[in-house]
Parts: sequence; C-alpha cells; structure tokens
Amino acid sequence: MLRGYAVETAAQRATELALSGGPQVNGAWRFQDIRETLGVPVTDDGHVIAFLNLDRFTPGAAFDAAAQELAADAATQIARILAGRARRARERRRTRELEALVQIAGALRDARDMAGVTAAMNAMSHVLLEARQAVYMQYDPASDTLVATGLYGFPEVVRDARLPRGQGLSWMAVNACDVIRVSDLHADRHAPNLHTVSGGAGLFAPMFSHDRLLGVMVVIRDAPFGEDDAQLARTLAAQSVTAIERAERIQAIQDGREGILIALGRALEARDFETHGHTARVVNLALTVGGAMGLSDAHLAALRDGAYLHDLGKVQIPDAVLLKPGPLDDAEWTQMRSHSLAGEDLARHIPDLSPQALMVIRHHHERWDGSGYPDGLSGTAIPLLARIFSVCDVFDALTSPRPYKHAWSVEEAVNELRREAGHSLDPEVVEVFLNHLPDPPDGPWRAAPALARPDVTDV
Repeated sequence: MLRGYAVETAAQRATELALSGGPQVNGAWRFQDIRETLGVPVTDDGHVIAFLNLDRFTPGAAFDAAAQELAADAATQIARILAGRARRARERRRTRELEALVQIAGALRDARDMAGVTAAMNAMSHVLLEARQAVYMQYDPASDTLVATGLYGFPEVVRDARLPRGQGLSWMAVNACDVIRVSDLHADRHAPNLHTVSGGAGLFAPMFSHDRLLGVMVVIRDAPFGEDDAQLARTLAAQSVTAIERAERIQAIQDGREGILIALGRALEARDFETHGHTARVVNLALTVGGAMGLSDAHLAALRDGAYLHDLGKVQIPDAVLLKPGPLDDAEWTQMRSHSLAGEDLARHIPDLSPQALMVIRHHHERWDGSGYPDGLSGTAIPLLARIFSVCDVFDALTSPRPYKHAWSVEEAVNELRREAGHSLDPEVVEVFLNHLPDPPDGPWRAAPALARPDVTDV
C-alpha cells in the first residue's frame, strides 16, 4: 500500500515513462488527487500474472484490513479467470501443434528425395505459417555456403543464390541454433536481397542433423511471427530433418545400386568384346528419348535399369557361341536367343528391380513386324520401354566397330534407322530419336566407312 509521498513518487515515475515514449497515461488518472494506493499481485501457481491496483481519492477512511482482504479475494478470483483463459489458450495452442504435427508428418511421409522434401516444407509453411514466400537454404559444405533451393513465391533469379558463412539472417539463426524472428526485414541491416522479398516479416529456422548443419528454412509473410509460430517452425524443421536424412539414405542406396548395375553392364561388355562404353551410351540415349516422350521418373528409372542389364542372360551363353567369329548355326542361334529369357530370370533375383525393367530385358529383341524374339510380339504389343531401348541399341551398334564390321557414320546409321522404321523398329520412337539425337558423351560419333550392312535383327 502506498500513501502520501510514495504515491506522488510513483505517479511522477509513471508520468515520466509516458512522456518518454512508454505506455500512454490517461490524464483522468488524477495522480495529484490520489490519497492512497492499494496494490495486490494476481498470482497463479506462485507466478505473478497480473496486478490489481486500487486508488483512493477521497479523504478520510483508509484501506483497512477488511478492504485489503476484499482486494485479496478479488485478486484470487481474477487469478482463476486469467488462469482458465491461459489454460484454454495453451490447450488451443497444443491442439494446433498436434494437428500441425499430423499434417507435417503426412506431407513429408512420401517425400523420397530433396525436391520432394523441400516441396512439402514449403507447402506446410504456406498452410501453417501463412507464408507468402519460402525457401530452403541448403548447406553446401564444399563451399561453406547456404544455397537457395526449393523456392516458393520467390522469383527464379533467387535459385542457387549463395550466402557465404556469416552473412545474412540465415547464418545468424545457425549461430543461435534456434529460430530467429524479424518483424521488419526492410529495417534490418542483416537482410540481403530485399528486392526479391514481398513480405515484411521473416522467420529463419536452422536445421541440424546431430551436429551437422543441413540448412535453414526461411519463411516470409506480412504479419510479424509470434512464439507460437516459432514453435510450429521448430516442429516443421525437426520433422523435415528426419525426412532429409531418409532422402539421403535412399539416394545413397540408389547410388550404390546404380554403381553395381554399371559395373555389371561393363563386365558383360568386356565378356562380349563389345565396344567400351556401349552400355553407358545406350543408357544415355534411351533416357534422352524417354524424357522427350514424356516418361515419368519411375519409367525412366526402369528404362535405365533395363538398359544396364539388357544382356545379363549372356553370362549363360558358352564362349564358343558368344565369341564365335563366324556365322552361327541354327543350334547356336537358339542358344544365343535364349539370353533374353535367361536374363529376365536372373534379374528377378535383384531386389526392387521393377517389372518394367524386366520387360526391357525380356523384349529388347522383339521387332515391330513380329520377326523378333523371344515372344514374337509386334507393334504396340511390345512394351514401350523395350521399343525405345531397341532403337538406341541399334544406333549405337551401327556407329560402333564390331568384329564383323567397321563403325558406320552417323549419316549412314540415321538412314538405316529411317529404312527400318515400321519394319523392325517403332516408327514413332525412331522419329523422336532422330529429333533428339544428342552429341555422344565421349566425343564425336565415329564416321568410318561402312562395309556390308548387318541385319539389325541380329545386333
């Protein structure tokens, strides 16, 4: 309780605060007329959550014990009201966080690569944090920089922009190891590239895997971010770290698996005395054509795997047949043509090899007119991936030296493909191939003069 000079001192201090830019003080408070002030803290679980202030202006009766007890009871009732409201706010916040966690987990569950993870992060930033813009600043340890990837709402000019260590708010968040919120980016000297920012407030959430920096999630919007937003951002960042680690493991498995397939393809090349690099070239050609024909990523992956393993069955062909320099007799041709079915049977033992890849291995010697093997399929009954591979395989075989011929020139090979379109080869695939014929990965195509034309059904 304050009386006399203590009331005047407290009033003077409040007035000075108001004049210095603090909370505005209403003149109706009549500080000079206050005779006595009774202050009661409003507490909940031992913490002061408010303050009840009672001023007496009339002379005479003071705040007696009964008044003080009444004020204390009022403070207790106020505490219950405020505590209930705070509890309900906490419950709403917790419910929002749990709902957000479910949404985040669902969005990230199916992400299998970095592009999928960043897309899910941006989508969740838009839904949960009302983001106008979002970008994932991925850490590049080689250059010790943060690189802009996975843009949402930013112009493309921002993509691949780099922040050297120590520059910008993203690095400040990394150094703080926690979320940083900025209410006015345009007033912050640490905020770079403001001409690309369409909102006023920014949130920067660093992402770590154990003690390894992965990157920083950046979210931009108009309204300032509160602590609830920061907590949601921490939840989103933590879940995204798990998704990124999973994507990295999947990529490592895929890289290792593809390395094995490459090695196996090269081993098959070496045994068959095919031109070095044939498998890699055919894979690249097939992926180019498949991309031009609008194949999905899954079908492109199957085409790649099938191309690497197309001659897997030749490991069961005796050297006397496989390496015979002269023509094969009927029995030997029967053995040679068995490699398609044998390859499919062997490839079935490779984990996670898709059915589409197995079709490439089985059907890559089928011909458009039905004269191929092993099933004599014709036209569109031949799986599309096998038809794409066949065109690429024939082209590389024609332009590469073999024991029975010199390499053909590109012009000669192109003319041969046109002649065989609609006979042994799919005419539509041939047309796409010729329209997208790339430069070879290991230099210009050889242009040595050709000898007698080989039968393209036998290459």
